[in-house]
Amino acid sequence: MKAAIKNVTINNNDDLVTFAQTIDFNELFDYLKAHTKVTCTFEQPEITTRHGEVYIRFTSDNIASQTGAFAAILEKCFLHSFNNKVFRDKDTGELAYWVTVHFDYTHKGGGSNGMEVTTAWYSESKGWVFRNAGSR
Repeated sequence: MKAAIKNVTINNNDDLVTFAQTIDFNELFDYLKAHTKVTCTFEQPEITTRHGEVYIRFTSDNIASQTGAFAAILEKCFLHSFNNKVFRDKDTGELAYWVTVHFDYTHKGGGSNGMEVTTAWYSESKGWVFRNAGSR
């Protein structure tokens, strides 16, 4: 699955937007499902620009029912791109993307929070590289 353009203003970052359109997210989504042991689908990732930067956002469907004992208290739970950016590596000049994926959740009684699951990087030369939270 590739990202779709949404709310993009192309200035001096058209190469970043073009690169963002080439990234295949299926490997990332398959990894997240295997790592978290949940069954879910993801919405099509969306490319946006803000203040001259390029971002790709994505979210899964609601997985609250798959959270074990926490299902009793969670109304919603999603795998979500919390922080991310498309960028040009300063050392190599290669285009790349990094994303921190979180569980974002809402309690049945109100309130919400999130926690890091995985950080992932993508470049044409290396493909996807993953680092799980807690394995630093």
